[in-house]
Amino acid sequence: MKQILTMKLPKEKQQGFTLVEVLIALAISSVALLGLAAGQLQSLKYATNSFNYTLSLVQANNAIERTWVKLCDLQKGTLAYDDAYKVANLQPQINAYSLTATPAPGATFENNLDITVSWIDARMANPDDSIIRINAQYPQICP
Repeated sequence: MKQILTMKLPKEKQQGFTLVEVLIALAISSVALLGLAAGQLQSLKYATNSFNYTLSLVQANNAIERTWVKLCDLQKGTLAYDDAYKVANLQPQINAYSLTATPAPGATFENNLDITVSWIDARMANPDDSIIRINAQYPQICP
């Protein structure tokens, strides 16, 4: 019978990660991902508010432009600046926004119009973050 010589080779260094290293990497990456998720939520909150801000600017500018169309009649007094005028010309087209004008309808129109548009966004901590104000000063175009 032949005798087989076996020779033991020295064990090489272990390659790979230990369980502790994997758990530490997992903990660090999960904290980082939670931070990214919180940042994404904040970004979404401000993006939504920015969208509402832009739409409210469009609503306010719309009201100012519709006043330009009837400016001569308002200045002459042939068109009453009253609640009917407000409903027909100053109301926002989107019900989620509320618009107030100063002077209030019923007062005398004196070529100066302050438009305030607001919307409800419960995610914003400061309610002033959901309001815009625009002032329009019209020239005297009709005698």
